[in-house]
Amino acid sequence: MPEKDPYRIFKEAERKRNRSRFLDAIPLYIESKKLGRGDAAHALSCLLSLGHAYRMAGEFARAGSSYKGAYILAASLGKKTDSFDALVGWGLAKRAENKLQEALGLFAKAEKAYRKSGDGAGLAFTLWAKAGAFRIKGDLKKALRGFEESRGLFKRLGDASGAGYSLCGLGGASRTLGRYNDSLRYYSRANSVFTGLKDTFGRAYSYCGIANALMMTKRFKEALEFFKKAKSNYKKIGDRVSYAYTLWGEGTAYQLLGKDNPALKNFREAERLFKETKDRRGLIYCMLSMAETEFKKTEKGRARKTLKLASKKAGELGLRTEKGYAQLLIRTMEKSPGDLPLNLP
Repeated sequence: MPEKDPYRIFKEAERKRNRSRFLDAIPLYIESKKLGRGDAAHALSCLLSLGHAYRMAGEFARAGSSYKGAYILAASLGKKTDSFDALVGWGLAKRAENKLQEALGLFAKAEKAYRKSGDGAGLAFTLWAKAGAFRIKGDLKKALRGFEESRGLFKRLGDASGAGYSLCGLGGASRTLGRYNDSLRYYSRANSVFTGLKDTFGRAYSYCGIANALMMTKRFKEALEFFKKAKSNYKKIGDRVSYAYTLWGEGTAYQLLGKDNPALKNFREAERLFKETKDRRGLIYCMLSMAETEFKKTEKGRARKTLKLASKKAGELGLRTEKGYAQLLIRTMEKSPGDLPLNLP
């Protein structure tokens, strides 16, 4: 029986990853790395790609471990560009785990290195990643500036995909700032870009963004159609975290339409996935939504207790926006409970 070729296996893994089939690519990268023992450069390629695949599949701890290994190996081989790329990936894995200060530290290190080396593509990607961390942190003006800067740089480089992801970032930050029409416009433009590129993840991301923007303008039935499209695409990829956020968004649409049973089903399924993937920010959103349901079922004391805990957890994670949402819900329950459920951006 002929020996397996690690380089051919790697190429097959890359093909699958480029088609957003991350769960299929992961075991191939592992096998390729194992078979290519003695080839340090090949091991580095496998670790970097493995980090990307794990991250896109929502396996953030494993992604971080792969990127860290790639960073150490690249530094030992004197491969500066690969070490910078590993730093950004490592930062994205930390960002996904809501370890925002660690993520920003890694992005700052990468940004300095890319500026010094004159690597425009690496710099654009780092600026996009850093802007996303600011958005999660609740520093929305810095996020908008960062996404605009990265988009401009991606456009100058002729990188349509990068520009599309920057548009998604602008869409998310605009929604949280209450600029709902801007948000819908950004996400719709991004969706056109990703449809042209046949980017499954990008399409799913932008569909979810469109749905959220439609929700804010009270077009709930239209929003449900786009959440369905997002779920279908995320299922193809195997991205459990993004799928969980989409479930939560869909559940919120049901809740605002007065359909509490399907809403609760979505929130519970999203909560299960957030627990599996250790996404603490996602769990806070589930706590907020379930507290509203508890309050409606006359479990008022329990609802307030849930919200106070959500506020505390959000504060500990440095999530300003989510802490603000928890406190707004507490005030609404005390002063104008008839306004519940709230349509939070």
